[in-house]
Amino acid sequence: MTEQETVKSGIAMVRINGTRVRHLREEQELTQLYLATAVGVTTETISRWERKDAPTIKKENGLKLAESLGVSLEEILAPEEQVPEESPESVLLTDQESVPSLAAPKTLKKKMILATALLLGVVFFFFFFSRSGNKIKHLSARRIMPAHVVSGHPFPVIIEVASGSEKSSSLLVKEQLPTGSRVLRTVPLATVAENNILKWIDKNGSGERTFAYLAIFDAETGAEDSFSFNGSLLIRQSSRLEIPVNGRDRIRLLSFHWADSDRNNIIDDEELLAVYDDFGRVDGLGIDVEEVESIWMGSGYRWDAEKTVFEIIP
Repeated sequence: MTEQETVKSGIAMVRINGTRVRHLREEQELTQLYLATAVGVTTETISRWERKDAPTIKKENGLKLAESLGVSLEEILAPEEQVPEESPESVLLTDQESVPSLAAPKTLKKKMILATALLLGVVFFFFFFSRSGNKIKHLSARRIMPAHVVSGHPFPVIIEVASGSEKSSSLLVKEQLPTGSRVLRTVPLATVAENNILKWIDKNGSGERTFAYLAIFDAETGAEDSFSFNGSLLIRQSSRLEIPVNGRDRIRLLSFHWADSDRNNIIDDEELLAVYDDFGRVDGLGIDVEEVESIWMGSGYRWDAEKTVFEIIP
C-alpha cells in the first residue's frame, strides 16, 4: 500500500491530485458533467475534488475517474505531502500606520482584476457554448428494440450513434433499464453495469457506432401495460447538454416472441429479415437466431410459461 492509499471502514481510499485532474480535464476539453456521469457522482463532487490539492476518495471512484480521463490511476494520485515554504507576504508589518495607505491601492487593483476576469469569463462562456452547440447538432442516437417480449425470455436492444463530425470525439452512452429487467450481456463490454444502469465510454473515432445489450424480464406477464427505457449521450465539449436517445423507448410483456412484430404467432419472411438486419449484425450479442429460424420454418408457435420455452407447431 502506497502513501496515497489508505483503508477506512474496510473501504480502500486514495489521495488524488485535484489540480492534476482539473488540468487533464481542461486539456481534453471535457466537462465536469462528463466526469461526474462517468464516475457516478455529482458535478459538485467533481468540483470539490478539483479545488482541493489532495482530496481522499474511494479507490473505486479513483479508477473510474482515471479511466474517463484516459490515464492510469497512478497518474492522478497526489504526490507526497510537502510543507509549504513561508511566503514573504506572510511576514507581519511592524508599521501599522502604513497599512491603510498600501492596502487601498491593492484592494482597488484586485477589484479591477476580478471585474476583468468576470467579463472575460462571460465572453468565453458564450463563445464556448455556441461552438459546442455547432458540434453536437450532428450527433444523434436511436434505440432499436422489440415492441413486446415474453417474461423469462431474452431480447436484444441496440443503440445506434451517428456523428457527422469528422473530428474524433469521446462520448458517454448511458442507458437506464426499467425495474423488473436485468442485463445478460453487453457489446461492447459496458464500462458500468449495475442497478439497471449501463454506461459506455467511447474514446475513439467518429461516424457510426453501435452499443448493444441482451436483457430479460423477470416480472410477470401483464404486470404492467408497458415498461420504459431511458437513454442519453454526453459528448466532450458539449457543456451541460445531454442528448436523448430516440427511437422506441417502451416495451410490453406479452405471450408473443419478440420477433413476431404483428403478434399472430407466426414469424414470416419479412420478420425474419428484420431480425437479421436489426440485430444479426452485432457479433457476440448471443441472440438465438436458430430459434427464430425454427419458428419461421414451422407453421406457428406457442409460449409454454411453465417450461419458459416456445413450442414450435410443425
